[in-house]
Amino acid sequence: MSWWKIGIGVIVLGALGWFGWTMTRPVPGVKVADLGREHVAPEQVASTTYNSNPPSSGPHLETWVKAGIYDAPQSEGELIHSLEHGYVIISYNCGVHLQSSVIPGLTRNPEFFLTGSRLGGRDDIIKKVYAHEDASPSGDFNKPELATGSAITDSATCATLRQQLSDLANRKRLWKLIVVPRPQLDTTIALTAWTYIDKFDQFDARRIERFIDFHRDQGPEKTME
Repeated sequence: MSWWKIGIGVIVLGALGWFGWTMTRPVPGVKVADLGREHVAPEQVASTTYNSNPPSSGPHLETWVKAGIYDAPQSEGELIHSLEHGYVIISYNCGVHLQSSVIPGLTRNPEFFLTGSRLGGRDDIIKKVYAHEDASPSGDFNKPELATGSAITDSATCATLRQQLSDLANRKRLWKLIVVPRPQLDTTIALTAWTYIDKFDQFDARRIERFIDFHRDQGPEKTME
């Protein structure tokens, strides 16, 4: 057999192997049902029952949040619109699990913290982890009694987390990427893309980068930004 035929065979086998790997590799995060892409008024965003915290799809405003690292919470309806454009959003709350004492008035549902090893399967994970949100409109997440007050604290651990997230976002060129504090978040970190979410309490660069690499620019509306 001639060398060129061997070379073509190697290329074909390599391509088939790569295609097979991309088709079977696990998708980062948990799949969440698509709530649609309707443009609505701010009061409709506030009254909508979203199926994840932070929301990962659903009715949203006509404007959106641009890529960047923000020091203050951003509009819920605009963040959802950013997801529609293929953005990945890194939300964080230093008031959850990063400090030694519980913030007065903070209420927690124990089902927030169930892990897959204690549940029946992927569908159960979605039902259990987000059970508290099924009957809670988005506007409720902004009530003081359901939030930690501020997602940013004066602790050294919070400063470290914010620096880690900022450095990672800059390494990823900040293209279609948002880092934002979220006082109503029930875990320290949440990653959202359109219809996908991943929530955890310890900074994990590989986990975050893998989510970004897989989901960025995969939203239902393709935009040049």
